Amino acid sequence: MIDLSISDSGDVGKLVLSGSIGIQHAAQLKESLLEGISAAKQLVLNVSDLERADLAVIQLIFAAHRSLADKGKTLSIDGKISEAWHTAVKDSGYVGCLNTNDNNGLWTGEGK
Repeated sequence: MIDLSISDSGDVGKLVLSGSIGIQHAAQLKESLLEGISAAKQLVLNVSDLERADLAVIQLIFAAHRSLADKGKTLSIDGKISEAWHTAVKDSGYVGCLNTNDNNGLWTGEGK
């Protein structure tokens, strides 16, 4: 499931990814990410209930992370990072690929 909510002030967008998300959800995820990037100053990602993610999901989140950074906005993590997320990041080769501080463990493979 993909659920995006934007705060009334437009400061924070919260994106929750849960269950099994893959290429078949790419269009919906892309739409949610674009909305979050344009509407909020900070996008908060929750993957604590994610059971499976594939390369398409990782690529879209990575692109959103870079797009937010380019706009002076941030992507942060809410809650524990699921083992499924870490497995998907590792399997897709994205571990440690950002040259920015990864304080939350999204790309380093280290969870909260």
